[in-house]
Amino acid sequence: MKAGPVVVGQILQNRWRFCVPIYQRHYVWNEKKQWEPFWADIRTKAIERLEGRDRRFSHFMGAVVLESRGAFSAKRVPSFQVVDGQQRLTTFQLFLAAARDYAKSAKFEASALNIDSYIFNDKLNLMEEPDVEKFKVWPTQYDRPLFIDILTLGRTKLRVKYPDWFYKGQDKLYTYNNIPKLMLGYGYFFEKIKHAVETSDLESEFANASEEVDSGPPNESKLDAIWQALVEEFKVVEIVLEDGDDAQVIFETLNERGEPLLAADLIRNNIFQRADARTKPGEPTAEKLFDLHWKPFEDHFWEVEEKQGRFKKPRLEFFLANFIAGQIASEVNLSKLFTEYKAFIHGRAYPMIVDELIELGRFGTIYRDLIERNSASPLGDFARKLLPWDQTTVYPLVLRLWSAAGLETADKARSLSALLSYIVRRAACGLNNANYNKLFLSIIAKLDSSDWTCVSVERALVASKADSARFPDDAEFERGLTTKPLYSVVGPRVRLILEAIEKAMRTKFSDAGEAATGLTVEHILPQSWTENWRLPDGTKAQLKEMWMTSVEDGSRAGVITRRQRLKHTLGNLTLLTKPLNSTVTNGPFEQKRHEIDKHTMLQLNRCILKASVWDEESITERGDDLAAVAKGIWPYPVPTS
Repeated sequence: MKAGPVVVGQILQNRWRFCVPIYQRHYVWNEKKQWEPFWADIRTKAIERLEGRDRRFSHFMGAVVLESRGAFSAKRVPSFQVVDGQQRLTTFQLFLAAARDYAKSAKFEASALNIDSYIFNDKLNLMEEPDVEKFKVWPTQYDRPLFIDILTLGRTKLRVKYPDWFYKGQDKLYTYNNIPKLMLGYGYFFEKIKHAVETSDLESEFANASEEVDSGPPNESKLDAIWQALVEEFKVVEIVLEDGDDAQVIFETLNERGEPLLAADLIRNNIFQRADARTKPGEPTAEKLFDLHWKPFEDHFWEVEEKQGRFKKPRLEFFLANFIAGQIASEVNLSKLFTEYKAFIHGRAYPMIVDELIELGRFGTIYRDLIERNSASPLGDFARKLLPWDQTTVYPLVLRLWSAAGLETADKARSLSALLSYIVRRAACGLNNANYNKLFLSIIAKLDSSDWTCVSVERALVASKADSARFPDDAEFERGLTTKPLYSVVGPRVRLILEAIEKAMRTKFSDAGEAATGLTVEHILPQSWTENWRLPDGTKAQLKEMWMTSVEDGSRAGVITRRQRLKHTLGNLTLLTKPLNSTVTNGPFEQKRHEIDKHTMLQLNRCILKASVWDEESITERGDDLAAVAKGIWPYPVPTS
């Protein structure tokens, strides 16, 4: 390894090409973290130059790690692969392109020509591919088209080609988040340079330096001070790898300025560094592998940040964690994802890297369907129904289930149905989910040691009798629905249970049509019932009597306690197209029944409309009827041999 400090101008003035591997991440620097402090440093150095101060200290911009590619050829520009530092090099080019374009707009032709020498290589006649080799920096495929346009079109043609990114009738870029960072960076530097040159931004301190100065420096001098500050006053540590140096190890230890590498970036680079190093006969090149198998993971879908538990990460990282967990049937430390992946690969020993990528792609497609939830398949239906229950710990098991080669689609659907029943039944029974991650991973281990069939899945789910993992049978599920305060136990999810029951109660002979959207949960016996809903003996309950006992018996206090419990059970809950006003909802049953009749066409409400009174027996009877339907929607599996 050869390492040493070098000024930016020296590294860019060499007739070299700095090629960013296709598998490195896109340009990600932004205004607050990188461009703003970078510009502040440029401005400070430019002022020093204009004031004629001694410039004793250079500004360091970190490391640029390079790996030589290919032997010397008189008909080709020498090229280096950028192991680390692509964000810096790309930023230098955006800054210089902005300075050059401003120089052209201000008719500073000499400055523009000089700046170009740090952007493009000369001697096109000594290049095999002039359209490629003339660029000193050659970015990833994702960034390349726009990067080329920024460096070659010039300001006027950029506005013509990308009119939606510029203010109408103005030479100024929008700063919307949907504009690529390459263009935003170029626009940021152009505006900063224009402002510094055309205002007193650089002159105030210059003028204060000497009483003899009547006016600031000419604009062209200010522009030259700005771009020359970069090429003469800024340094990088140039590290050129030699034979035997492990580029991947060095890459993994370095971070970009203020923008740490994500675990997904490290994993991607690890895969394709290995592809470069160990291409076997018959195996595609790293570039072809990237195009064929990794490109889908470059889609914006995978960059979207989501929250699972205490972690907020891009979707790609959650996928990789779930993928690994599903393969090894063990928990994965998301904060150590890159280390976990390397350990997984070491133990997995794929025959070739193409096999590793094919498997990632196959599971990635499944995971995307699971997250997007718009597929018409049983997986899409399961994903939509699972979403409100917020149980992402089941994902590793679902990935393995849906990818199981020996399972027919019908068997996969049956297995997913069993999983959903397990989750819903336990929630309705008030059983906690703290142990789900270990449970679902243990099921993967059991299936790996036996076979992947729907019967095996069901047997694994019903095997445990412990409170932390048991599958509530029909009797327990019914008790949970009819005797527990379901409205409190499952919260807003009670609406989902009621909607599912309503859907199941409808038949092809029903004339009610589809259930309306935006239905709200209503208590038939009101939550505040004491004023208008008398006790069986005809008297009113008093608020002070609500908590006199926890025992349900024939006493006055016992009757009140029972009513308080039953009001939140399934039998007392229904759905309406719009919430009743407070007067009606707490009013007497006759008034409430009349209003419900005006706002419903649901099967759920048929028995309510037929009732002459609504009391504890009515709630219990309706609860039993609805629970019978619920047991069919979320059935208890009876594994067959």
